[in-house]
Amino acid sequence: MRRRPAAPLVALLAVLAIVLTACGGSGDSGASGETVTVSGKYGQVQVPADAERVLPLSPQDADMVISLGVVPIALPVYPEVMVSTDGVGAWPWQVDALAEMGYTVVPPARDGNVDALLEAGDHEVPAMLFSGDPQSYLEAIAALQPDVIVATGQWALNQDAYDKLSAVAPVVHFDTQANVEPWQDNTRKIGTALGREEEADEAVASAEAQVAGIRDAHPEFQGVRYNAVIGDLGGELYILSGEDRGIGMFMHELGFTLSDYARTVPTDADGRGHISYEFVSELDTDVAVVISPAGDIEYMNGNAQWRDLSVVQRGSVVSIARNSGVPNALGFPSPLSLPWGGQRIADGLSTAVSRVQ
Repeated sequence: MRRRPAAPLVALLAVLAIVLTACGGSGDSGASGETVTVSGKYGQVQVPADAERVLPLSPQDADMVISLGVVPIALPVYPEVMVSTDGVGAWPWQVDALAEMGYTVVPPARDGNVDALLEAGDHEVPAMLFSGDPQSYLEAIAALQPDVIVATGQWALNQDAYDKLSAVAPVVHFDTQANVEPWQDNTRKIGTALGREEEADEAVASAEAQVAGIRDAHPEFQGVRYNAVIGDLGGELYILSGEDRGIGMFMHELGFTLSDYARTVPTDADGRGHISYEFVSELDTDVAVVISPAGDIEYMNGNAQWRDLSVVQRGSVVSIARNSGVPNALGFPSPLSLPWGGQRIADGLSTAVSRVQ
């Protein structure tokens, strides 16, 4: 898991009406004919059955759209993704999947202007950076003229945002909260909305089979207790305290069991628990997973209680760098990201388990 990505959507909505007027947006995408209905927290969504121009509003939504064999008209990018991907603006699993479909990713223009998005070639997918000037960002959404907007993983989507974005195109979104509902359900919902139910079922089944393959290849994972330190975020220590989403759900699927102590820590909306550094001694377990910006876990190694833990002393610690993409792949799961992330953490977990006494 990681902190919610900075999402300027809410702050930008104030200028949306002006932008839509300037860009000619009216909610009529040009698609016509029959519609497909899907559920959503803010009401049922009517999606044109012949919708072609699909615009996801989170990287996780982009994954799901691509997994259905649909090329999005643009890829949503957060500044932290730009840093982690050396300016490409797309995660490796997205780049690979699009390449298999004959498409390349165009990195975001430095000034984020709309023209750069509209000038992408026939086999190019422009990356749209979600930062910078509010009017430019909203102009981009309207100017791209999507037939449907996909926002099951967009944290900033609230009723006001939904109403205003719906003026551009139907918004397929979550039923309760972003990144809480099973990725399988959201993939199938998007598949229904885009008339690709069979593709959605196949994408889900393929990803589940690949995760099961990792589990079957590592029977030593079964019943091993673990803790996951999410990191020092602003001077505060967080740990994974639930198994119902993100990395916790993935570890559970592999056969690991979250420690008893972690289960006692109150869980926030992101599945994390905040603990004081004075309770680091409670984190001893079979295996520890530590997530940090670049794989440097000195913020933990500098703590005497941490160094004294048996899990640390025997070397059963798996360090995962945020900029590797693995925390995002597992923390915001999709049919594309889960197999990619799982393959890259399995060996480290196996080594850590082998050292358990």
